[in-house]
Amino acid sequence: MRGGGPSLPYCDSVTGDYLDIAQKIEARRRQATRLRVIAIATRGGPRRGLAALLCLLLAACATSDISPVNGPLLPAVTTTPATLSPGPLPPDADTGIVLAFSGGGARSAAFGYGALTALAERPSGHRGRSLADDVLVVSGVSGGAILASYYALNGPAGLETFRRAFLDQDVEAALRTSLTPVNLLRAYQGGVNDLTGLPAWLDANLFHGATFGDLRRASRPRLIVHATDLYNRAPFVFDQPSFAALCSNLDGFPLSHAVAASAAVPVVFSPIVLRNFNTACPVGPAAQWRQLSPARSIDPALTERDYQAALVRYRTAPDLNFLKLYDGGLVDGLGTQSLIHLMRRGAPEPLSAAQAERLRRVVFIVVDASTRIGGDMSRTAAGPNAIDAIVGATDAMIDSASRHSVDALTLQAKAWRDKLVRWRCARPQHLADCASFDVEVIRIALADVTDHSRRQRILALHNKLTLRPDDVGLVAGLGRRLLTGDPTFQRVFAGRPRLPRGPAMARR
Repeated sequence: MRGGGPSLPYCDSVTGDYLDIAQKIEARRRQATRLRVIAIATRGGPRRGLAALLCLLLAACATSDISPVNGPLLPAVTTTPATLSPGPLPPDADTGIVLAFSGGGARSAAFGYGALTALAERPSGHRGRSLADDVLVVSGVSGGAILASYYALNGPAGLETFRRAFLDQDVEAALRTSLTPVNLLRAYQGGVNDLTGLPAWLDANLFHGATFGDLRRASRPRLIVHATDLYNRAPFVFDQPSFAALCSNLDGFPLSHAVAASAAVPVVFSPIVLRNFNTACPVGPAAQWRQLSPARSIDPALTERDYQAALVRYRTAPDLNFLKLYDGGLVDGLGTQSLIHLMRRGAPEPLSAAQAERLRRVVFIVVDASTRIGGDMSRTAAGPNAIDAIVGATDAMIDSASRHSVDALTLQAKAWRDKLVRWRCARPQHLADCASFDVEVIRIALADVTDHSRRQRILALHNKLTLRPDDVGLVAGLGRRLLTGDPTFQRVFAGRPRLPRGPAMARR
C-alpha cells in the first residue's frame, strides 16, 4: 500500500468501504497487541512496566515512511519502445556535449554549477546560443544528481535559479541530524531520514512535482541518474528498461525520489523503495519485452552481463518484491559507468539518431568533486578516530574506482567513436563525410587544486548538503576556472569570446 497507513498484505483485494473496515480491524489488533505487551511487562513491577512503555513510545516515534510511489506499467504506453527526443541542437549544429557530475553533496553541485556557468559564458556556433545549450546528455550521482536533474528539467535557464533554489538553502535544516535515542533506533531500522526528509524537500523546493515524463520535451538534455540496488549489489539506472523490467511506469516516477535515491547515504537515509509489479503485471510479456529492447546488449564485458542478469532477476526472482535503493556513489561515484553502459548498448546510444547523424564532434566533460588527499589525521601518530577512519576508508574505495572509471570512459569513447562512424556510414542517406567524427574527453577535479589552504577548506565540506555562501562561491569559482583553463577545452572551443553573465551567475 502507498502512504503511511498500516500494512495489510491480506487485504490487497479489498476496496472501498471494505478497506476502511479492514484498516480499523488492523488498528484494533495492533492496539490489543500493545496492551498485551504492557500487561506482560508490568508483571515484573512498575520499573519494568515503565521500560516497556518507553520502548513502545520509542518504536512509535521511530516509524519511518518508505512507501513505494512507483506505479505499474500501463498498457497505453507500451505499444512502442520509449524513444529519445531529438534533443536541444539546431539542425546545423556540429558539436554536442555530454556531462557527468560526481557525487559529493552540495560541494559536487556547486562544482558542477561552476562548470555549467563556464559553458554558459562561451558562445555556441549559432547566434543566441551558448555551449550550455549544446548539452545533449547529463549524468549525475548523489549530489551531482541534484544539479543534473534540475538542469535536465529546466535547461540553461535553470542556471539563473539553481543557486538560489538549492546552493543558498539550508537543506540540512529539513533533515534529522541530532543524536537522539529515537534517531539511533531509526538508524538501526534502516535510516534516520525517510520520505518526509530529503525527497519532500527536493520536491517542494526544486522539482515541484515533476516526473520523468516531464523530461520528454525536445528542448531538454537526456538525464541519466542511478542508485545502488542492494539486491543485485549493482547500479540501478532510472530509465525505461529498468522500470519495464519491474513492470513499472517510469513516466510517472518523481524526479525528487530518483535524486534522493542517488544521494541516500546508508543509515543517514532510509532507502528509496520501488515495488516490483511482475507478480501481477497488467501488460503482456510481449509489450514488456518491447520496453526492454533498448537495453539488450551482446557486449561481453562482465558489467554488461551482470546488468542483463539483473533485468532477468527483476522479472523472475520469486523473493524480489521490493527494490531497496541507496547512494549511487557506492557503485559509480562519477556517473561515468552509467554512460559507458549506455554506450555499450550500441550506436547511437546515448545520443538520439537525429543527433548522431549530423554531429561532427562530441565532448565528454567529467566534473569530479572528490578530494581524495589530505586531512589532519597524519599530523600525529595517534588516530584516526572511528568517524575519520570510516570516512577515509570509504573515500579510498569509491575514489579508487572513480579513477579507473575515467580511464574506462576514455577507452570506451574511442571504441564508441568507431562504432558510431560505422552506424553513420551505414545509414541510407548518410553524409558524404560520415567518417568525419571526433570524440574528446575532459576531466576537471577538485583533487587537482594545489593550494594547501584551499584544499583544507574543500575537505571540510565533505558530503554536506548545506554550504556557506562563501564556500559556494569558492567551489563554483574553481569549477568555472578549472574548465576554462583545461587545455583540451581551450583547443576545442578556441576563439569563442566570453558571453555576458546573468546576475545569478555573476555572484561569487
